[in-house]
Amino acid sequence: MLLSLTCFSGNALLLKDLASHRNIDPWMSITFRAAVGLLLTIILFAPAGTLKLRRSFQSWLLASRGVLGALGTAAYYTTIGPLGAGKATLIGNTWTVFAAIMATFVLHERLGLVKLFGILLALTGLSLLTGLAPGSMARFGHHEMIALIGAVLAAAVVVVIRQLTRTETSATIFSSQCIYALLLALPLAVANFTSLNLMDVVLLTAAALCASIGQLAMTEGFRFLSVAAGGAFQMMVPVVISLSSIALFAEPFTFAQSLGGVLVLWGCYHTVVGGFSRKAPAA
Repeated sequence: MLLSLTCFSGNALLLKDLASHRNIDPWMSITFRAAVGLLLTIILFAPAGTLKLRRSFQSWLLASRGVLGALGTAAYYTTIGPLGAGKATLIGNTWTVFAAIMATFVLHERLGLVKLFGILLALTGLSLLTGLAPGSMARFGHHEMIALIGAVLAAAVVVVIRQLTRTETSATIFSSQCIYALLLALPLAVANFTSLNLMDVVLLTAAALCASIGQLAMTEGFRFLSVAAGGAFQMMVPVVISLSSIALFAEPFTFAQSLGGVLVLWGCYHTVVGGFSRKAPAA
């Protein structure tokens, strides 16, 4: 989980630098992430026979996971530059709230008082963070809307993954996102391509490796940690990214947005741990 925290944080900060300081198109970043992630998954899991790439086109659930995951990744990557790594990650982290709500209707999971309390806190914080609340001194624009849609898409992915874990391996589930993200991003990256120097390629590859290793490390961590312990680690990701983005990129946060960010994290944590006492299955 510490490796996951480090990699996810490094990925977000590298993406911010690539978008704001090196003017790299987000679709190029997504292409690198998908290609490197797919290659890494093949190297690690194909020899053991746990990777079934064809299943991504044969199973409608895997295809749904791939398409929804690709669109959610695109939403996150395209908003890190204009919103900042901190705000984009905090908004995206509300997927836990939307996943809990969706799971109630799709998977018939019960919403306990702890989860309801967490959802209320997180939605209150989200309104302050994005400018939906009156007097928050922030403006709700189209980038905030894209980030919010990305969080909803990520929540839908989690609901789909909970069903996929009954029949598919983690490697196959993860590879489906890589495949569909590559199909989505590559044509757009080629259409908007200008030029890449050696340092651009190095940073793009580093960001992609961080994202892939972070995802795999998180999955492995949840095999051995409870939802509460694992969720606590994952709630630290937006904190580290926000503080680092403020220090490295001078990302602005008003008092209301800072308060909103705290409420989002507090609420998301309660939503994740509410109602769980057993160890989580790998996703």
